[in-house]
Amino acid sequence: MEYNLSNRVKELCRQRGIQLKDLAKEMGIAPESLSRAINGNPQLSTITSIADNLDIPISELFAIKEQVPLNAIIVCKNKTYVAQTISELKLLVNEIEREYANH
Repeated sequence: MEYNLSNRVKELCRQRGIQLKDLAKEMGIAPESLSRAINGNPQLSTITSIADNLDIPISELFAIKEQVPLNAIIVCKNKTYVAQTISELKLLVNEIEREYANH
C-alpha cells in the first residue's frame, strides 16, 4: 500500500471533525502552507506541529491502515465518531479516553 501524508492528515482531521484550515489555524500557518507541506516534503518541525495539534504521536502520521474491514460508529456525549480500520478505532478510543480524563 502506498503511503500518502496528505491523505493521512485529512483522515485524522476528518476523525476529529475538523478541516485542514482549522488545523492550519491551530498551527499558526496559512492553510496553503499546510497543504504545500503535506503534499510535498515537509520539515520535521511541521510534522511535529501537525502531530502536536492533532494530539497524536508522530508515528501515527505514518501508520499504514490495516486491511481489516470495519465500520464502527461511536456516539459519545452527542459527538459522532466513525472508524473504518482498527487503527482509526484505536485513535478514537484514545481520543474519547482523553476527553473523559479532562472532565
